[in-house]
Formats: sequence, C-alpha cells, structure tokens
Amino acid sequence: TISNMKAVIANGPKDYKLIYDKPMPKIQDGQVLVKVVASGICSSDLKMYEGNEFYWGVDGRARRGIIPGHEFVGSVVDIDPSIARDQSISVGDIVVAEQFIPCRDQCWFCKNGMDYKCDKLIIYGEDVDGSMAEYMIYQKGSLVHKVPEDLSPTYAVLAEPVAFSVRAMDRAHLKTTDLIVISGCGTIGLGLVAAIETFYPDISMIVLDYFQFKLDLAKTISKKCTTFNLSDKTVSSIADIVRKMSGEQNGADVFFECAGTSESIKAGFEFLRKCGTFIHIGICKETYIDASWNIISAGKELTIIGCNLGRNAWPRAFEILKKCDLSSMITHRLPLEEYSNALDLISSRIKVVLDPTLPASKLLNESQSLLPIVNNNEKHLKIKDSVAFVTGSSRGIGRAIAIALAREGAKVIIHGTTHDSPSYLNEGTTMTTLAKHISTITNNTEITPVWGDLSTKEGVQSVLNHIKYPIDILICCAGGNIGSSGVNTASGGKPSHDTCLTISDSDTKSILNRNFWTTHLVCQSIVPQMIQNHRGHVIIIGSTSALLGREKGALYTVSKAAVHQYMRCLATQVQSSGREKGALYTVSKAAVHQYMRCLATQVQSSGIRVNCIAPGPTLTERYKRNIGTDQGVTGRPEHVANAVIQLLNMDFVHGQTIRVDGGEQTFTS
Repeated sequence: TISNMKAVIANGPKDYKLIYDKPMPKIQDGQVLVKVVASGICSSDLKMYEGNEFYWGVDGRARRGIIPGHEFVGSVVDIDPSIARDQSISVGDIVVAEQFIPCRDQCWFCKNGMDYKCDKLIIYGEDVDGSMAEYMIYQKGSLVHKVPEDLSPTYAVLAEPVAFSVRAMDRAHLKTTDLIVISGCGTIGLGLVAAIETFYPDISMIVLDYFQFKLDLAKTISKKCTTFNLSDKTVSSIADIVRKMSGEQNGADVFFECAGTSESIKAGFEFLRKCGTFIHIGICKETYIDASWNIISAGKELTIIGCNLGRNAWPRAFEILKKCDLSSMITHRLPLEEYSNALDLISSRIKVVLDPTLPASKLLNESQSLLPIVNNNEKHLKIKDSVAFVTGSSRGIGRAIAIALAREGAKVIIHGTTHDSPSYLNEGTTMTTLAKHISTITNNTEITPVWGDLSTKEGVQSVLNHIKYPIDILICCAGGNIGSSGVNTASGGKPSHDTCLTISDSDTKSILNRNFWTTHLVCQSIVPQMIQNHRGHVIIIGSTSALLGREKGALYTVSKAAVHQYMRCLATQVQSSGREKGALYTVSKAAVHQYMRCLATQVQSSGIRVNCIAPGPTLTERYKRNIGTDQGVTGRPEHVANAVIQLLNMDFVHGQTIRVDGGEQTFTS
C-alpha cells in the first residue's frame, strides 16, 4: 500500500515546491481516487505561479499549500460504489472531471441553470488539490466524463480547453455568413479554430499570433483560415485588410480575444464592425486595462461578452478531438520533476503536459527540456523525413552537411549566429536566402533558417523557440578557431597570438565557447528529449587537431581532457616543434571529443546513437583566408558531409570518432 506520493505544492507566488512525502489521499463518500496520467499546463497556471491578483489578491481564489493543476486525466484506482453505479465507472477506466464543482441547486445561479457561476464554486488546483501530483481525488459533486477508448490519455487532456473553446463559440451565436477574428493561438484559440471548422465550416476565420509555428498549426486545422503574424504586420495594417475583406460592413462580426493581453483587447475594438460582438475568454495578466468606452458605446455599440469554463461542451470537445488531429498542440510532455520548466515553457509554446508516470529525466546540470516529445519507438532512424538540426551551417562544412541531408529528404534546420552569417566570408547573403538556395538545388521545400548565439542558455532557448518539430538528427558543427574579434576579419577570425602562452583571455574564452560550450548547451537542450523518444542520432563535428567514457563525473572528465590537451600543446610549444599555434582550438576540440564519449556512455541504453566526425584540414573559404593558400589540402566540405550521411545510415556504431582526413593521421589514440 502506498502511503506517500510526490506532489507540487503552491505556497504562494513563485513559491512552488516538489515534495515526496505528501500523504496519499483516500476516498470518502462520493469521491473517486485516480492515478494522474496527464496534467495540462496552460497560461492561467503561469499567471497563478507569477502571482496574478486574481489568484493571490485580497479576494483571490487560490489557497496556499494547495496542489495546483486544473486540466487532468486519471486512471481510476478506487471509487465510491454509488458513483461507480450511477456513472458506470469502474476501476481502471480513464476519466476526466470538469475543473469546477458546483453546489447543485443550493444557490440562485445553480437553481437557474448557471452552475458554472455557482456562489459556492470549487475549483481544482485553487480551492481543492489539483493534478500536479501522482494521485488526486475527484471530489463529491464533480462532473466526471469517461474518455472515449479511441483517444489516448495524454491527448484527452486537451478536452478541458477545447470544451472552453466550444462554449466561447456558443456564446458568440455565430452565423454562417460571419467574418470572425481569433486573437491568440494558444490552446483556447486553436481549439476555437477546430470547433468552428467542425460546426461552422463555412465561416471565414482570421487568426492572429506572434509565433509562426502556432499559425502554421492553425492552417493545418483549417486550411481556409487566413493567418497574420503580428511580428510582421501592425494591428492597424491587418485591420485595414480585414475591413477590405468584410466589404460594406467595414469590420469583423465577431472578435474572440484569447491572448489575455491589453494589446489584444484594444485590437479587438479596432477589428470589429459597428454592432459587432467581442468575446473575452479567460484571465488577463493585468487586473485593469484602459479601453475606449466611447468606441464600445457611442462609436460602435459593441456587444461585450465574457466567457469562462466549458460547461455543457465536453461531449462536443471529445467529438472535435476525434475529428481534428490536434495532437501537435501538445508540444511537450515532461515528468512531474520538471514542473518549473513546464511553467517556463508555456509562454512560448501551446500545451505542456506533466506526466507523473514518467521517470525523472537524467539531465546534465538540470538542463531544460526545450523540444517536443513524440511517441516513436522506431529503432533504426531513416534520414528521409527526419528532422535534422545543423548548427553552424551558414557556410563551410556545416553548409555542405545541410545540403547533403536535404538531398536525402530530411527536413533541415540550418543555423547561423546572425541572419547575415553567410555573408561574412562571401558565401551568401542571409540565412533566409541560403535556405531558399538549398531548397532550390536539392528540390526540398523543408528547409528552415534559424539564427542566434548558442553560447548561452538564453540564446539556445531563443533559437529553439523557432523550431516547431522534435529533432531526430543533431549535427553540432558550430565552432572553429575563431577569436573574440569574430569571423569577419582579414584572417577569418583566427587569433593573431595563438599559442598557449600568448593567446589572450578573450580569445581563449571565445574559442572554448564556440567549440565546447555551444556543443554542451545544445546537447543539454535536445538530447534529453531524444532519450525519452528512444529516437535520435547526434554527430559532433570535431577535428583531427585533437584526438573510456564515464557516465558519472562526465563533465569533470571533459575538463580534464581539455587540460591534458593543453599540456600536450604547451609541451610542444616549449619543445619548439609540432603544433605550437592554434593550441586553445585543439584544447576545445579535445573537450568536444571527450564530451561525445561521455554522452555516448550516458545514453547507451536509450536507443540514441552519438558519434563524432573529426575532419582534417578542409578547404573552406575561411581556411583559404586563414592560410592564404590551399597548401595541397585535398579535403573538401563535401567529404565531411558524405561521411555524415554514411554514419547516419550505419547501425551499431556508437561512441566513435571517425577521422575524415585522407590518411593524414593513421595512428590510434
């Protein structure tokens, strides 16, 4: 018998804690005990965590010491016999409960059919313990629904927000001739797209958001909806387009405000026609928002309607989940231990799900899990249709690898430090132009450009926020013997004083950051999700300049590998022979090689393959600028790219360094 469980406790704003000794709940009269299999995180959870007055103010809803979580799916462990009989629920059934519990005919609102505004309303995760725990109680009076057998438990967590969307649709009293605007492509907004597509397929929809991947998802739900990225166009310019689309009525019929921001609310008044309808959904971050009441009344005589909760909409929510594939809305699935990461992620993603049944991730330095999780147990990774992220692919070897992967049919994400990285050595103009070029020469339309600094956690997260797919293939190619002055110099970035005893501190940090630190941060952010997916291949591009894995103490052995290589370079320098210059570059590459060995050891039983390719001197534009001549170098970027393709197609190769140097080094080390 289990006596204790792990649970997240909300003690107040930004004061959440995971405990492991929360007493196991026991059922009483009219209750159901479930094992939580999915707990959805939404923006209101983030607002509660951050201290919104709606929750923590003088009349706030939340109770300190509560277990948060109001979107949930559970497997029945124990049940009051009367509930089992009356609702045909048995132990083992997968069930959900609506997030509120009304008093049932004891107050005026319940007596008049408005139980969702009950005077004694109880909300899960605010008044009673919610779902961020291994087990929870569905309280007496809960509105319980069995999950249809053809919906997975994780997918079914979307029923609560989609029911919310359905009720918002009902509140608008739509007509098939309406032109509507949906502001905000979170779960509610995308749920609205799906609901309207299902029940009002002839209605014209305009969808707004700042994130392109959310707008792309809206288009997959409803191909005929029109989307606008608010990062590219102003509200006024989009409103002008809407007015032209609407004809004589000069504006939209209905505006659904799903973003919960003052900007979105004010935009609604601009988009709507006279006598239009404004539907406000959910909870705003700000308690008070200035609005032009003259527009609302004398100017346009708008109808303002509020909407909260999804009462009387759950059966239709299940219908929508069956008809429309909304699984891509679940961008992350994390163990309970990562509740803090889940809250951080929700502001830039759609639906993050905590699954208390998942084991805690074995993450290096408690790194964040930033990418989507998919259920895919395929052992052999095929390049075609896989998603490949190639860091440092704006030019040179990385660019050649990206082209080779694109020719093999992969969805390729190319990366540069800045948008104009390809121009630094006259190998192109911008990342966007490069993506189009690769698409043209490979006949592959799935080329996505991203750019940003990968030498900080914030920079990595910023880049990954623009990637909408889970990554199958990670090629760590960012690096090079580039000092603090950057690559856009006469020498291509190579430090002028390049020995152990003469290199500057700033150049040392730059080289280590570019070669080791970026590799470390990117792997920290992506590989944990590969492990959970049991799918993925990591190839780290090292160098023949720097040639026993350990799981525990891995980063210590990495640092020692760098120290050992530093010793070799220093010894060579004082001996006045061998590789004197470029010492810190070889140190950083030695660290990268050892990092690969340790990472390979850690993930060995997870189905992920990790290897390293060590190119010898390779004739890139930067090499020419560095050396001034090819000096008989026969290595080409395409040789490295071909090795990457061959390695990806090879089974049972793991934790190895493959030299691509034309036989420059033939010894073993």
